[in-house]
Amino acid sequence: MKFQHSFTKTFSSPSGVTYESEGVLTRLDFLNKNCLRVTVSRGGENEYKTYNVPFFYADYSAEETEENTYKIGDITVTVDTENFLLSYFKDGKKLFSDRKPLAYNFENEFGNGVFHYLSREKGERIFGLGDKGGSMNKNGQSFKIETTDPMGYDAETSDPLYKHVPFYICENSVGCYGVFYDTADTAYMDFGREHNNYYEPYKYFRAEGDALCYYVFFGTKKEILQSFSRLTGKNAFPPKWSFDYNASTMAYTDRENAYEEMLSFIEKLKECDLSCTAFYLSSGYTSIGNQRCVFNWNYDKFPDPEEFVRVFKENGIEIIPNIKPAFLQSHPMFNELKEKGFFIKNPDGTPFLTQFWDGLGSYLDFTNPAAFDFWKEQVTDKLLNLGIVSTWNDNNEFDIKDADALTVENKSAHRLRPTLTYLMNKASFEAQTEKYPSLRPFLSTRSGGIGVKRLAQTWSGDNYTSFHDLKFCHNIGLTMSMSGFYFYGHDLGGFSGEMPSRELLLRWLQLGVFEPRFTIHSWNADGSATMPWSYPDILPSVRKIFAQRKRLIPYLYNCAYEAVEKDLPLNAPVYLYYDDEKLPVDSPAFMLGRKILVSCILDGGKTEQEVYLPEKDNWYLGNAFYKGGQTVNVKIPTDEATPFFVKAGSVLPTDEAEYGFKSKEKTVLTVYPVESGTFEDEFFSDDGLTNEYKNGNCVKLKIKVNCLSDSVELTYKNSGKMPFELCFKLCDGDKRNLIIKKD
Repeated sequence: MKFQHSFTKTFSSPSGVTYESEGVLTRLDFLNKNCLRVTVSRGGENEYKTYNVPFFYADYSAEETEENTYKIGDITVTVDTENFLLSYFKDGKKLFSDRKPLAYNFENEFGNGVFHYLSREKGERIFGLGDKGGSMNKNGQSFKIETTDPMGYDAETSDPLYKHVPFYICENSVGCYGVFYDTADTAYMDFGREHNNYYEPYKYFRAEGDALCYYVFFGTKKEILQSFSRLTGKNAFPPKWSFDYNASTMAYTDRENAYEEMLSFIEKLKECDLSCTAFYLSSGYTSIGNQRCVFNWNYDKFPDPEEFVRVFKENGIEIIPNIKPAFLQSHPMFNELKEKGFFIKNPDGTPFLTQFWDGLGSYLDFTNPAAFDFWKEQVTDKLLNLGIVSTWNDNNEFDIKDADALTVENKSAHRLRPTLTYLMNKASFEAQTEKYPSLRPFLSTRSGGIGVKRLAQTWSGDNYTSFHDLKFCHNIGLTMSMSGFYFYGHDLGGFSGEMPSRELLLRWLQLGVFEPRFTIHSWNADGSATMPWSYPDILPSVRKIFAQRKRLIPYLYNCAYEAVEKDLPLNAPVYLYYDDEKLPVDSPAFMLGRKILVSCILDGGKTEQEVYLPEKDNWYLGNAFYKGGQTVNVKIPTDEATPFFVKAGSVLPTDEAEYGFKSKEKTVLTVYPVESGTFEDEFFSDDGLTNEYKNGNCVKLKIKVNCLSDSVELTYKNSGKMPFELCFKLCDGDKRNLIIKKD
């Protein structure tokens, strides 16, 4: 009977239990003390693969303390067999529960598709959902979970954007929990925007299909984020060169003299004495007329692509070429691919056509093994064989909404959009690893579900040039980080719109210094290119900011290693690590790793910023020492590098070599001691390119520091096999003697 479903336990083991009712099968799998899996099926498992979770292994022995009550870690889970209602308790208090009297769509009581309704507490805070704009706290709002191409979007209000990540962390008066819905379907999440007189306050998820699978996480915000990151697979470890300035612009490759423009870029770098290690090559290099034809080199613009790649590599710059998953009807290979059946198709087998850039085209069907292999062959033949080692997987939202569009297995393509994105990246990834087996592959992707982080880094897409969007892109970046995308960035300066003003460009660059991806990229309305030298009069200021970025690369790379090994984000809101009620939800202040707290100016006309220092730790700012729990006014001019706080009890690695074009690295480890007592720290480095660090071919320092009244005693041990020229120093703000010993 609708709204009344009695469930009976049909299977039970220490790691899982199933309940059934009139053709509905539900199951709880206890993965570990911090995570469980819930499935609700009305006719079998979901046949639409997501690749979000590489594998799950339920090996935790939950204690059944009484009938239908299970203890996992410090959480008690109860199952009400009337309508299969789950409740979660922590320390005897209800953390959250399924909404009574009905939380799931067992018999289409709520319409077609899958639904999940949960309790909602007034004032709870919601973090996550991928690249969502507006406030960091999503409470009271509703969102569409779907990939789209929203060029020039409003970073505060536009929705959806590029990512498909139905994961969030909820913090309420009892504690924190996380929920992740494992689906590739377009979904909708409502966190209290909708109200209904007949139910207690609720939030909900809905999507297409008949099978619901979701994971629940427990712990602190940090622990939940780590658990989610581990479940969905570790972020890909980028090569070290990807952390320096990586240039790009649409303007250069769109011009008829593209090769000359690109060569002039190198000369301009030398003239300005700026370091640059990569160039994102926009799709103009593939143009036929005004249309983009993936894997087609325009030989009028680039007469000798191999020579072009060689010249850039000789100057220390890797080329990251743009590739797109759709083939226009005018593409020279379109008919061949059509005959082979490599495209997403109509029911009659003809290619499914959709709008793509300046014409109609068809998306490659990456679920087709032959089409998958074709892509790998093209990436290898047209790009990697030229000496290119990386790919920029772009325009890969697979904007298919027609239910008649089918894959090779006659599945609805619109239900597999983030899956197709994942498989596109996987094909590029495999091509790169097979061509260069000794190198860690570098890929960048604009779109995808959470599984794509195992293959590629990402960015916030085609943002708009304004202070308003600078402010809210900052939130989008941290929200991606709180959603498991640890390697992200923005098109610094803004991609779409007018050339940024001097002030806006400098403020964008100051923010980008402290984020994983440091790239200026633009498609300005007047055809100009936003570049470091766009305003010659501020070039000295730009150079100071770029020099700060280069100086921080050893630390950024160390944070990248920790992101991969410990599932800790490079960037995070300060409250991910500190339970301090004085920390605001939305703030220009954020953490880079666990050692740096920085606040950038995101509004026009400002030159000072009030920064609250969490009370758990003490902090250094230049030569000054500050107790935690106070607010400090920091001057942040546009024409200088941004001052930042370093946590007391840290050893910060920086590059102290003289900055310039192709400058060498000189790593210095600076000790920021506590007033008294001991602390430990670590430092990692390797060749920056390969996986040899897994075989011990790296620098892996364990550092112990004892802080006395008149001295700071440091002991270190390198457990790695790689020799390292050690250079320790005490921060300028401390006048004690530094004593260094090898363990």
